[in-house]
Amino acid sequence: MNGPCILGLVLLCGSGLAEENVLMTAVRLGGKTLGTLVQSTNLTGTLSGTGPFTLFAPVDKAFKALNQSVLEKLSGDKELLTRVLSYHVVSGNVTSGQLKNDMVVDTVEGTSKLRTNIYGSKVTVDGANVILPDQFATNGVVHMIDRVLYPLPTQNLLTYVAGTPSLSQLVYAVSMGDLIDFFKGGPFTLFAPTDEAFGRLPPGLLSNLLLNKTALNNVLEYHVILGTVYSAGLSDNQRVQAANNQDLTVKIEGENVIINDAKVTTADVTVTNGVIHIIDTVLLPPSVAAGYS
Repeated sequence: MNGPCILGLVLLCGSGLAEENVLMTAVRLGGKTLGTLVQSTNLTGTLSGTGPFTLFAPVDKAFKALNQSVLEKLSGDKELLTRVLSYHVVSGNVTSGQLKNDMVVDTVEGTSKLRTNIYGSKVTVDGANVILPDQFATNGVVHMIDRVLYPLPTQNLLTYVAGTPSLSQLVYAVSMGDLIDFFKGGPFTLFAPTDEAFGRLPPGLLSNLLLNKTALNNVLEYHVILGTVYSAGLSDNQRVQAANNQDLTVKIEGENVIINDAKVTTADVTVTNGVIHIIDTVLLPPSVAAGYS
């Protein structure tokens, strides 16, 4: 052996590559930014331990895609950074073959759970695509993903909507429809219309709906899919069944996702009981739309 081993994000002994732990494996496969950030926390020792661990490792492009203010916030807050990075780690060896649709798993972070989904040949974790699965290391397995899992899901669907000022009309409609208990269940996919979307409804439609709970709930349930469908699970010309048993049509136009006639303006908001896509138009079931055409 030529000199001592050099311990860093990659461990070299002499002229050969030594056995790699999960962090070293992730760095070698394109997760250098992840490795640099982990080194500034106390997770380096953890991920060098015996494990085993499953690491969902964002590639460098995933960190570059973050808003600069988010990256600065993470870099400047060691406690938050540690929580976010540890949210990408699961105790034990979890291979891609063991992942199931709408499965939730505990993380090393301890308070939030990861949600995995299977869409045909696609495997996602909190909506992030697994782009290189099942890379085995000495102390676990690494799955490379295309997105940083941030922010951590700490709110359920109702809590998130209630805390978002631009969704106040939706909150009021859900309350008037007595659907609060329904939305505490899940998992759900909610296409959430903004207040501006409600404001563009035909004159008199919203007031009439608020006076007719059956009709109101028919409209609200038309915005819900039973199960979690992230953007990765949506495709052009796809038809998906809403909770009122009527179909929604998906269109992909360039980078835009269209649900019926509604554009998704904010996608993949992870909540503890599903996912929310914010849309710019209220979705009307055909029977309701026909009366106001």
